[in-house]
Amino acid sequence: MAKIKVRVKDGSFPVRYDGERFSIGEEFVIVEEHLNKNTMDVLEVIQDQVDIVDYEKLKVEELKLIAEEKGIITEKMKKDELIAAIKAAESE
Repeated sequence: MAKIKVRVKDGSFPVRYDGERFSIGEEFVIVEEHLNKNTMDVLEVIQDQVDIVDYEKLKVEELKLIAEEKGIITEKMKKDELIAAIKAAESE
């Protein structure tokens, strides 16, 4: 989902977002679905850049490194098990 850089509109009131308070004229980044055009001016759409990894093309050793970075215990896991565990961790 895209993120959007916004500014609190003049003549509006302060906005609370993600636990912070933003006054008139202040800029901040929000998730697109939280946009309120009554109180915010859109300055820029920031596209999320997600690296798509084809895990099938990686070696078991590479998959184990990725899995361990995600806190997965990789002992005795086969390639297909590693891939499933990594994808499950990414979807959480």
